[in-house]
Amino acid sequence: MSRKAEKDLAKIPQNDRIHIELKLEEFAAHPNLRHDVVKVRDSPKIAPRYRIRIGEYRATFYIYHDMLLIEIITVGKKKNFEY
Repeated sequence: MSRKAEKDLAKIPQNDRIHIELKLEEFAAHPNLRHDVVKVRDSPKIAPRYRIRIGEYRATFYIYHDMLLIEIITVGKKKNFEY
């Protein structure tokens, strides 16, 4: 998880933060199941970014398929979230 994502999560109320962390862990454990994950428009083809919707929050991340690694970039509410 990036330093910015850690700071973003620290600002979120604890109940919402727990919910977000559980959903991200669920996605990481089962990436092939249907989740509300969408490729971010205009992201570079070499390293595309993805976003996941978790209630009123959004998280953006990279997926490294060769290592089965998900790196979370940012977390925040939809109304002031930048992709």
